[in-house]
Amino acid sequence: MKRTTPILMLVLMLLLTAWVMPATAEENPTLLTLYEGPKTMTTSATAKVTANGNDLFVYDVMVNHEHIWNANTQPTTTPMTYFDFEGKVRIEVEMPGLPDKVESAAVIPQAWGITPEVKDGKVSFIITEPGQYTVVFNDNVNKALHIFANPLETDVPDPDDPNVYYIPSGEWVMDAIALEDGQTLYISGGAVLHTIISVNNAKNVRICGRGIIDGSDYDAWNQPGSYARVPIDLNHAKNDTIHGIIVANSNCWNVNSYSSKHVEINNVKVISGRQNGDGFTFQSCTDHTVTNSFARTWDDSLVIKNYSGSTKGITFRNMQVWTDLAQSMEIGYETDKGWTLDPEISDVLFENITVLYNFHKPVISIHNSDDAYVHAIVYRNIVVENAFMQGDNGNNKELIEMTLQNSAWSTVKDEFGSIDDVLIDGLTVLRTLDGKVPASRLSGYGEENRITNVTLRNVTILGEKMTNLKQMKLRTDDYCEGITVE
Repeated sequence: MKRTTPILMLVLMLLLTAWVMPATAEENPTLLTLYEGPKTMTTSATAKVTANGNDLFVYDVMVNHEHIWNANTQPTTTPMTYFDFEGKVRIEVEMPGLPDKVESAAVIPQAWGITPEVKDGKVSFIITEPGQYTVVFNDNVNKALHIFANPLETDVPDPDDPNVYYIPSGEWVMDAIALEDGQTLYISGGAVLHTIISVNNAKNVRICGRGIIDGSDYDAWNQPGSYARVPIDLNHAKNDTIHGIIVANSNCWNVNSYSSKHVEINNVKVISGRQNGDGFTFQSCTDHTVTNSFARTWDDSLVIKNYSGSTKGITFRNMQVWTDLAQSMEIGYETDKGWTLDPEISDVLFENITVLYNFHKPVISIHNSDDAYVHAIVYRNIVVENAFMQGDNGNNKELIEMTLQNSAWSTVKDEFGSIDDVLIDGLTVLRTLDGKVPASRLSGYGEENRITNVTLRNVTILGEKMTNLKQMKLRTDDYCEGITVE
């Protein structure tokens, strides 16, 4: 397999750019792995971040603060950094790129239980668990800082293995990488890889590491002369894993799987600010699991569709979502794009999902725009810290929306499916745009195309437990049956 540099050079580069240091001589010392940024890149001027007194390289990544669709929108940037650790780490942040002095700060999600110290414009706090941390300054989402504190890396592949495509630290521009059966793509911490990765009809493929796949070299897909370049694209793949990496600045969708089976994704972080920047998208897939991951997107964050065949056995668990545009957890709109006989979407679980911000359309949505049977869908322990749905011209502002309707994305015109057996068990909304309970909507189509057996259990909005449809402001039509609030 072709390598970018000799092995000796790889080893030397890694020694220069990543190191593990014990913080103290205490009984259980902190182990901290730091990664220098590529020599061809400059650390962000917006944020200065240290971990236990060590400077971190801070990247400027694309986000979008425009919360209504605009085909010609230009994203802005926000700071992001990462490291690995075990033990205790003190984070200190200064924000020279903000127009105003930092007077207050919040570390989210709130479940971390962290109250940072703010003194003389500097923010400091301690973390003891790996995970994704976001710092918001002066209650303003502009220039929020994303910190990805990974667990210590284990099971690093052997660079000498002929089935390993080893990307060392540094900035690299490559043609599309096509992975075959049994191959591993390892992206080292401190590496920024400008490319797209395809896995076509391949099994037992690994994509892993701590580095970044960066799509900033490509214009937005809808601009003249450009086209969609999905950073990670699985097509009829099987038994594949994606672990540890960051996907940033894609010109379209970010992590896509099509007609694939048995895919495991863990600790993958997505930040996207361009048109149709969907986070994790699964189309006609079986047995996919995403855990301990993060998605900040300018389009739907967690997405399930049918493009060719049915979908079954999809789990999103222990995740954080920040949705600048569209929906946070979306099933649809395309539910039978491939004209499948008896299409279904079933056995889907969203569990332990924290929605940091949802700015545009519904947080929870099932849009069955074709003729699929959508059923056995569970949402469990969903926390929405900021439900700020602004909608489109006063529409699409619901917290929960389930519909049977043709749309601009419909393939099967004038034929409709159904939605059945949906459980929302544990939904907490902490903050809304106007301080009021937001509306929700369920809408069927006809006697044969109904929404049935939807249970909303343990729903708390703005500190108040919801006990009935009226209190929830949940509207239904004549083609909805068995809709209950418990």
